[in-house]
Amino acid sequence: MFPMVTEFMNYGQQTVRAARYIGQGFMITLSHANRLPVTIQYPYEKLITSERFRGRIHFEFDKCIACEVCVRVCPIDLPVVDWKLETDIRKKRLLNYILSNKLLIND
Repeated sequence: MFPMVTEFMNYGQQTVRAARYIGQGFMITLSHANRLPVTIQYPYEKLITSERFRGRIHFEFDKCIACEVCVRVCPIDLPVVDWKLETDIRKKRLLNYILSNKLLIND
């Protein structure tokens, strides 16, 4: 008879735990229902982009160390970096940096 009582108690604990999880999920759903919508109506409203928007390419020739990270990160291989290795100081010297706009223009 004791195993039957312990099984019944375990069943009761599991039922309470399941009801608590369902209640937590319902509370999360209600908290999301009170939020304002994130979407905008595009033709009528325009989104203001932040200063750190990744679509804008910012380049300073004096600060470039010719590491070619911008070339590796760009999904369409837009920048072209030409550099020369200075053997006496063992560093790269930037010769030319080109942003090819041919890929951005739709013909």
